Amino acid sequence: MLKSVTIEQLETLIQFRADVQILDVRKKPAYDEDNCVAEGAEWRDPGAVGDWASDLDKSKPVICYCVHGHQVSQNSCRKLNELGFDAYYLRGGFDEWKMESAPLTAKD
Repeated sequence: MLKSVTIEQLETLIQFRADVQILDVRKKPAYDEDNCVAEGAEWRDPGAVGDWASDLDKSKPVICYCVHGHQVSQNSCRKLNELGFDAYYLRGGFDEWKMESAPLTAKD
């Protein structure tokens, strides 16, 4: 069974600077049309998890989000869990994150 975090839980982790890896796994078109990411997040191609997973630290939890918190982030988490990571997806996704006025960072 996949594990998830709520917006409130992720906000708390960010607020207290918890040692977690936050990944924006929105598909490239959705990522490109937005001008921000969740605070502390890095974009990763959800179709290439096997290519970039080795860049992550297995000793730190991974939290993935996509647009709505469904298929894309859940599939990324599933793959990361299979590779030995402690991975979670964000319930409600980035759309809900923005609606809740959660911390954002402008993209470079």
